[in-house]
Amino acid sequence: MHKAVKKYGFRVLVAVFVYFFFRITSENVEESVVNDPRVWSIIILFTTSVVLIIWEICDFVINYFSKHYPNHLTSKKMLASIFIMTTLATFPFVTGFIYFENYYLKVWLNCVSNSYSVFLTDLPQGFVVTWLVISGEILRLYYINLRNMEVEQTRMQKELLRTQYESLKNQVNPHFLFNNFSVLTALIHKDADLASNFVTQLSKLYRYILDNKENEMVSLAREFECLDSYLFLLKIRHEESIHLEINIDIEAKDFYVPTLSLQMLIENAVKHNSFNKRNPLKIRIYNDAEQFIIVENVLNLKNGVRDSTKVGLENIKNRYNLKSDQKVVVYQSEGFFAVKLPMLTSLSPS
Repeated sequence: MHKAVKKYGFRVLVAVFVYFFFRITSENVEESVVNDPRVWSIIILFTTSVVLIIWEICDFVINYFSKHYPNHLTSKKMLASIFIMTTLATFPFVTGFIYFENYYLKVWLNCVSNSYSVFLTDLPQGFVVTWLVISGEILRLYYINLRNMEVEQTRMQKELLRTQYESLKNQVNPHFLFNNFSVLTALIHKDADLASNFVTQLSKLYRYILDNKENEMVSLAREFECLDSYLFLLKIRHEESIHLEINIDIEAKDFYVPTLSLQMLIENAVKHNSFNKRNPLKIRIYNDAEQFIIVENVLNLKNGVRDSTKVGLENIKNRYNLKSDQKVVVYQSEGFFAVKLPMLTSLSPS
Protein backbone atom coordinates (compact mmCIF):
# COMPACT_ATOMS: atom_id res chain seq x y z
CA MET A 1 0.00 0.00 0.00
CA HIS A 2 2.77 2.41 0.97
CA LYS A 3 4.66 1.63 -2.27
CA ALA A 4 1.54 2.26 -4.36
CA VAL A 5 0.90 5.64 -2.67
CA LYS A 6 4.53 6.62 -3.22
CA LYS A 7 4.43 5.45 -6.85
CA TYR A 8 1.24 7.26 -7.84
CA GLY A 9 2.05 10.30 -5.71
CA PHE A 10 5.22 10.77 -7.74
CA ARG A 11 3.31 10.35 -10.99
CA VAL A 12 0.72 12.95 -9.98
CA LEU A 13 3.53 15.40 -9.20
CA VAL A 14 4.98 14.76 -12.66
CA ALA A 15 1.53 15.34 -14.16
CA VAL A 16 1.26 18.70 -12.36
CA PHE A 17 4.67 19.65 -13.71
CA VAL A 18 3.54 18.66 -17.22
CA TYR A 19 0.45 20.86 -16.84
CA PHE A 20 2.49 23.93 -15.93
CA PHE A 21 4.98 23.13 -18.68
CA PHE A 22 2.22 23.12 -21.31
CA ARG A 23 0.57 26.19 -19.81
CA ILE A 24 3.78 28.20 -20.00
CA THR A 25 4.77 27.04 -23.49
CA SER A 26 1.35 26.95 -25.19
CA GLU A 27 0.35 29.87 -27.41
CA ASN A 28 -2.99 31.55 -28.04
CA VAL A 29 -4.39 30.70 -24.61
CA GLU A 30 -6.65 33.24 -22.97
CA GLU A 31 -4.87 33.88 -19.65
CA SER A 32 -7.92 35.50 -18.10
CA VAL A 33 -9.86 32.31 -18.67
CA VAL A 34 -7.02 29.99 -17.67
CA ASN A 35 -6.79 31.81 -14.34
CA ASP A 36 -10.35 30.81 -13.63
CA PRO A 37 -10.06 28.06 -10.92
CA ARG A 38 -12.85 26.04 -12.50
CA VAL A 39 -11.06 25.97 -15.86
CA TRP A 40 -7.53 25.19 -14.74
CA SER A 41 -8.75 22.60 -12.23
CA ILE A 42 -10.52 20.72 -15.03
CA ILE A 43 -7.49 20.94 -17.31
CA ILE A 44 -5.05 19.85 -14.61
CA LEU A 45 -7.36 16.92 -13.78
CA PHE A 46 -7.45 16.00 -17.46
CA THR A 47 -3.64 16.32 -17.76
CA THR A 48 -3.12 14.16 -14.66
CA SER A 49 -5.43 11.47 -16.04
CA VAL A 50 -3.60 11.49 -19.38
CA VAL A 51 -0.16 11.20 -17.76
CA LEU A 52 -1.33 8.34 -15.51
CA ILE A 53 -2.86 6.49 -18.48
CA ILE A 54 0.32 6.92 -20.55
CA TRP A 55 2.35 5.65 -17.61
CA GLU A 56 0.08 2.61 -17.25
CA ILE A 57 0.63 1.83 -20.93
CA CYS A 58 4.39 2.02 -20.33
CA ASP A 59 4.00 -0.32 -17.35
CA PHE A 60 2.00 -2.79 -19.46
CA VAL A 61 4.64 -2.95 -22.20
CA ILE A 62 7.53 -3.18 -19.74
CA ASN A 63 5.76 -5.89 -17.70
CA TYR A 64 5.19 -7.89 -20.87
CA PHE A 65 8.88 -7.87 -21.70
CA SER A 66 9.81 -8.52 -18.06
CA LYS A 67 7.56 -11.58 -18.00
CA HIS A 68 8.64 -13.06 -21.33
CA TYR A 69 12.33 -12.03 -21.39
CA PRO A 70 13.35 -11.80 -17.71
CA ASN A 71 17.00 -12.63 -18.37
CA HIS A 72 17.57 -10.04 -21.10
CA LEU A 73 16.43 -6.81 -19.43
CA THR A 74 19.94 -5.38 -19.24
CA SER A 75 20.63 -6.00 -22.92
CA LYS A 76 20.92 -2.82 -25.02
CA LYS A 77 19.08 -4.52 -27.87
CA MET A 78 16.21 -5.51 -25.57
CA LEU A 79 16.02 -2.03 -24.00
CA ALA A 80 15.89 -0.50 -27.49
CA SER A 81 13.06 -2.90 -28.40
CA ILE A 82 11.15 -1.90 -25.25
CA PHE A 83 11.64 1.78 -26.08
CA ILE A 84 10.35 1.35 -29.63
CA MET A 85 7.35 -0.78 -28.61
CA THR A 86 6.42 1.60 -25.78
CA THR A 87 6.68 4.55 -28.17
CA LEU A 88 4.43 2.85 -30.72
CA ALA A 89 1.92 1.98 -27.98
CA THR A 90 1.76 5.45 -26.40
CA PHE A 91 2.07 7.95 -29.24
CA PRO A 92 -1.39 7.29 -30.78
CA PHE A 93 -2.92 7.92 -27.34
CA VAL A 94 -0.84 11.08 -26.83
CA THR A 95 -1.95 12.40 -30.23
CA GLY A 96 -5.59 11.60 -29.47
CA PHE A 97 -5.51 13.18 -26.02
CA ILE A 98 -3.85 16.41 -27.24
CA TYR A 99 -6.30 16.64 -30.16
CA PHE A 100 -9.27 16.17 -27.84
CA GLU A 101 -7.92 18.73 -25.37
CA ASN A 102 -7.36 21.48 -27.91
CA TYR A 103 -10.32 20.92 -30.25
CA TYR A 104 -12.97 20.01 -27.70
CA LEU A 105 -12.05 20.53 -24.03
CA LYS A 106 -10.40 23.95 -24.32
CA VAL A 107 -12.97 25.07 -26.86
CA TRP A 108 -15.73 24.09 -24.44
CA LEU A 109 -13.93 25.99 -21.65
CA ASN A 110 -13.32 28.99 -23.95
CA CYS A 111 -9.61 29.09 -23.10
CA VAL A 112 -8.09 28.81 -26.57
CA SER A 113 -8.34 31.17 -29.52
CA ASN A 114 -6.63 29.05 -32.17
CA SER A 115 -6.96 25.29 -31.66
CA TYR A 116 -4.88 24.39 -34.70
CA SER A 117 -1.89 26.50 -33.66
CA VAL A 118 -1.96 25.25 -30.06
CA PHE A 119 -2.33 21.66 -31.26
CA LEU A 120 0.78 21.97 -33.48
CA THR A 121 2.69 23.40 -30.51
CA ASP A 122 1.46 20.88 -27.93
CA LEU A 123 1.88 17.75 -30.08
CA PRO A 124 5.72 17.68 -30.38
CA GLN A 125 5.97 18.80 -26.75
CA GLY A 126 3.69 15.93 -25.78
CA PHE A 127 5.90 13.51 -27.67
CA VAL A 128 9.00 14.84 -25.91
CA VAL A 129 7.37 14.54 -22.47
CA THR A 130 6.24 11.00 -23.29
CA TRP A 131 9.74 10.07 -24.43
CA LEU A 132 11.11 11.41 -21.16
CA VAL A 133 8.64 9.27 -19.19
CA ILE A 134 9.47 6.19 -21.28
CA SER A 135 13.22 6.79 -20.96
CA GLY A 136 12.92 7.25 -17.21
CA GLU A 137 11.00 3.99 -16.82
CA ILE A 138 13.45 2.07 -19.01
CA LEU A 139 16.43 3.43 -17.07
CA ARG A 140 14.71 2.44 -13.83
CA LEU A 141 14.05 -1.04 -15.25
CA TYR A 142 17.70 -1.34 -16.31
CA TYR A 143 19.18 -0.36 -12.96
CA ILE A 144 16.73 -2.47 -10.95
CA ASN A 145 17.55 -5.55 -13.02
CA LEU A 146 21.26 -4.77 -12.98
CA ARG A 147 21.15 -4.59 -9.20
CA ASN A 148 19.07 -7.77 -8.98
CA MET A 149 21.55 -9.55 -11.24
CA GLU A 150 24.44 -8.49 -9.02
CA VAL A 151 22.59 -9.69 -5.92
CA GLU A 152 21.70 -12.98 -7.61
CA GLN A 153 25.25 -13.46 -8.86
CA THR A 154 26.57 -12.93 -5.34
CA ARG A 155 24.05 -15.38 -3.93
CA MET A 156 24.83 -17.97 -6.58
CA GLN A 157 28.57 -17.55 -6.09
CA LYS A 158 28.12 -18.23 -2.38
CA GLU A 159 25.90 -21.20 -3.17
CA LEU A 160 28.43 -22.45 -5.68
CA LEU A 161 31.26 -22.28 -3.16
CA ARG A 162 29.12 -24.19 -0.70
CA THR A 163 28.15 -26.88 -3.19
CA GLN A 164 31.72 -27.17 -4.46
CA TYR A 165 32.90 -27.65 -0.90
CA GLU A 166 30.16 -30.22 -0.26
CA SER A 167 31.02 -32.00 -3.49
CA LEU A 168 34.70 -32.15 -2.62
CA LYS A 169 33.89 -33.24 0.91
CA ASN A 170 31.60 -35.92 -0.47
CA GLN A 171 34.43 -37.30 -2.58
CA VAL A 172 36.88 -37.51 0.31
CA ASN A 173 34.42 -38.62 2.97
CA PRO A 174 35.37 -41.67 5.05
CA HIS A 175 32.71 -43.86 3.43
CA PHE A 176 34.07 -43.27 -0.06
CA LEU A 177 37.66 -43.79 1.05
CA PHE A 178 36.77 -46.85 3.11
CA ASN A 179 35.13 -48.56 0.13
CA ASN A 180 38.06 -47.86 -2.16
CA PHE A 181 40.69 -48.83 0.40
CA SER A 182 38.79 -52.05 1.09
CA VAL A 183 38.87 -52.87 -2.62
CA LEU A 184 42.55 -51.92 -2.77
CA THR A 185 43.40 -54.16 0.19
CA ALA A 186 41.75 -57.11 -1.51
CA LEU A 187 43.50 -56.38 -4.81
CA ILE A 188 46.97 -56.19 -3.21
CA HIS A 189 46.74 -59.82 -2.16
CA LYS A 190 44.99 -60.93 -5.33
CA ASP A 191 46.51 -58.95 -8.24
CA ALA A 192 49.39 -56.56 -7.56
CA ASP A 193 49.33 -55.08 -11.07
CA LEU A 194 45.61 -54.38 -10.88
CA ALA A 195 46.10 -52.88 -7.41
CA SER A 196 48.77 -50.57 -8.82
CA ASN A 197 46.43 -49.52 -11.63
CA PHE A 198 43.67 -48.97 -9.09
CA VAL A 199 45.88 -46.57 -7.10
CA THR A 200 46.82 -44.76 -10.31
CA GLN A 201 43.18 -44.22 -11.32
CA LEU A 202 42.21 -43.18 -7.79
CA SER A 203 45.01 -40.59 -7.73
CA LYS A 204 43.95 -39.31 -11.17
CA LEU A 205 40.41 -38.81 -9.90
CA TYR A 206 41.53 -36.86 -6.85
CA ARG A 207 44.01 -34.84 -8.88
CA TYR A 208 41.20 -33.87 -11.26
CA ILE A 209 38.97 -32.87 -8.32
CA LEU A 210 41.70 -30.75 -6.72
CA ASP A 211 42.80 -29.14 -10.00
CA ASN A 212 39.26 -28.13 -10.95
CA LYS A 213 37.71 -27.25 -7.61
CA GLU A 214 37.68 -23.56 -8.64
CA ASN A 215 36.17 -24.20 -12.10
CA GLU A 216 32.43 -24.23 -12.66
CA MET A 217 32.83 -25.65 -16.16
CA VAL A 218 35.32 -27.88 -17.98
CA SER A 219 35.51 -29.24 -21.49
CA LEU A 220 33.54 -32.37 -22.13
CA ALA A 221 36.79 -34.07 -23.16
CA ARG A 222 38.36 -33.44 -19.73
CA GLU A 223 35.18 -34.56 -18.01
CA PHE A 224 35.38 -37.87 -19.88
CA GLU A 225 38.99 -38.28 -18.75
CA CYS A 226 37.84 -37.98 -15.14
CA LEU A 227 34.92 -40.27 -15.84
CA ASP A 228 37.26 -42.97 -17.14
CA SER A 229 39.06 -43.06 -13.79
CA TYR A 230 35.81 -43.04 -11.82
CA LEU A 231 34.29 -45.81 -13.93
CA PHE A 232 37.45 -47.90 -13.51
CA LEU A 233 37.01 -47.71 -9.73
CA LEU A 234 33.33 -48.60 -10.03
CA LYS A 235 34.03 -51.55 -12.31
CA ILE A 236 36.61 -52.98 -9.92
CA ARG A 237 34.26 -52.57 -6.99
CA HIS A 238 31.02 -53.75 -8.60
CA GLU A 239 32.47 -55.94 -11.35
CA GLU A 240 29.76 -56.98 -13.85
CA SER A 241 26.92 -55.35 -11.88
CA ILE A 242 27.22 -52.09 -13.81
CA HIS A 243 26.95 -51.80 -17.59
CA LEU A 244 27.86 -48.46 -19.10
CA GLU A 245 27.34 -47.43 -22.71
CA ILE A 246 28.84 -44.21 -24.04
CA ASN A 247 27.81 -42.99 -27.49
CA ILE A 248 29.14 -39.51 -28.29
CA ASP A 249 29.41 -38.41 -31.92
CA ILE A 250 30.69 -34.85 -31.40
CA GLU A 251 34.09 -33.24 -30.82
CA ALA A 252 34.13 -33.33 -27.01
CA LYS A 253 36.79 -30.64 -26.63
CA ASP A 254 34.48 -28.06 -28.23
CA PHE A 255 31.78 -28.29 -25.56
CA TYR A 256 31.61 -27.54 -21.84
CA VAL A 257 29.70 -29.04 -18.91
CA PRO A 258 29.86 -28.49 -15.12
CA THR A 259 32.88 -30.05 -13.44
CA LEU A 260 32.17 -33.58 -12.13
CA SER A 261 28.60 -33.45 -13.47
CA LEU A 262 28.75 -36.80 -15.27
CA GLN A 263 30.41 -38.46 -12.29
CA MET A 264 27.76 -37.01 -9.94
CA LEU A 265 24.90 -38.33 -12.07
CA ILE A 266 26.41 -41.80 -12.24
CA GLU A 267 27.08 -41.69 -8.51
CA ASN A 268 23.40 -40.84 -7.91
CA ALA A 269 22.31 -43.77 -10.09
CA VAL A 270 24.56 -46.14 -8.13
CA LYS A 271 23.43 -44.71 -4.81
CA HIS A 272 19.67 -44.91 -5.37
CA ASN A 273 19.22 -48.12 -7.37
CA SER A 274 19.43 -51.80 -6.54
CA PHE A 275 21.54 -53.94 -8.89
CA ASN A 276 23.57 -57.14 -9.07
CA LYS A 277 25.18 -59.36 -11.71
CA ARG A 278 21.84 -60.86 -12.75
CA ASN A 279 20.11 -57.52 -12.82
CA PRO A 280 22.87 -55.00 -13.59
CA LEU A 281 22.55 -51.24 -13.47
CA LYS A 282 22.47 -50.06 -17.09
CA ILE A 283 23.65 -46.52 -17.73
CA ARG A 284 23.79 -44.75 -21.08
CA ILE A 285 25.60 -41.51 -21.89
CA TYR A 286 24.86 -40.01 -25.30
CA ASN A 287 24.22 -36.72 -27.07
CA ASP A 288 21.30 -35.53 -29.15
CA ALA A 289 20.93 -33.11 -32.04
CA GLU A 290 19.98 -30.22 -29.72
CA GLN A 291 23.42 -30.08 -28.06
CA PHE A 292 22.39 -31.91 -24.92
CA ILE A 293 24.33 -34.72 -23.31
CA ILE A 294 22.02 -37.25 -21.68
CA VAL A 295 22.80 -39.52 -18.75
CA GLU A 296 20.13 -42.22 -18.58
CA ASN A 297 19.83 -45.20 -16.27
CA VAL A 298 17.44 -48.07 -15.72
CA LEU A 299 15.28 -47.31 -12.70
CA ASN A 300 15.15 -49.89 -9.91
CA LEU A 301 14.99 -47.81 -6.75
CA LYS A 302 16.21 -49.21 -3.47
CA ASN A 303 13.72 -49.60 -0.66
CA GLY A 304 14.25 -47.06 2.10
CA VAL A 305 16.88 -45.03 0.24
CA ARG A 306 18.40 -42.49 2.58
CA ASP A 307 17.66 -38.83 1.89
CA SER A 308 19.81 -37.20 -0.73
CA THR A 309 22.26 -34.50 0.33
CA LYS A 310 20.88 -32.52 -2.66
CA VAL A 311 24.43 -31.78 -3.77
CA GLY A 312 24.28 -33.52 -7.16
CA LEU A 313 21.54 -32.02 -9.31
CA GLU A 314 21.33 -28.74 -7.37
CA ASN A 315 25.07 -28.28 -7.77
CA ILE A 316 24.82 -28.82 -11.51
CA LYS A 317 21.78 -26.54 -11.91
CA ASN A 318 23.43 -23.73 -9.96
CA ARG A 319 26.50 -23.77 -12.15
CA TYR A 320 24.40 -23.68 -15.32
CA ASN A 321 22.55 -20.68 -13.89
CA LEU A 322 25.85 -18.86 -13.60
CA LYS A 323 26.85 -19.50 -17.19
CA SER A 324 23.75 -19.92 -19.32
CA ASP A 325 20.01 -19.45 -19.72
CA GLN A 326 19.73 -23.08 -20.76
CA LYS A 327 18.16 -25.37 -18.19
CA VAL A 328 18.90 -28.86 -17.03
CA VAL A 329 16.06 -31.21 -17.99
CA VAL A 330 15.16 -34.07 -15.65
CA TYR A 331 12.61 -36.68 -16.63
CA GLN A 332 11.53 -40.02 -15.29
CA SER A 333 9.43 -42.77 -16.80
CA GLU A 334 8.29 -46.06 -15.34
CA GLY A 335 11.57 -47.76 -16.11
CA PHE A 336 14.10 -44.99 -16.76
CA PHE A 337 15.54 -41.89 -15.16
CA ALA A 338 17.42 -39.38 -17.30
CA VAL A 339 19.09 -35.99 -16.97
CA LYS A 340 19.77 -33.79 -20.00
CA LEU A 341 22.71 -31.42 -19.62
CA PRO A 342 23.11 -28.55 -22.11
CA MET A 343 26.53 -28.62 -23.75
CA LEU A 344 27.82 -25.05 -23.80
CA THR A 345 30.06 -23.75 -26.54
CA SER A 346 31.48 -20.91 -24.41
CA LEU A 347 32.50 -20.35 -20.81
CA SER A 348 31.31 -16.75 -20.85
CA PRO A 349 28.04 -15.96 -19.03
CA SER A 350 25.15 -15.45 -21.40
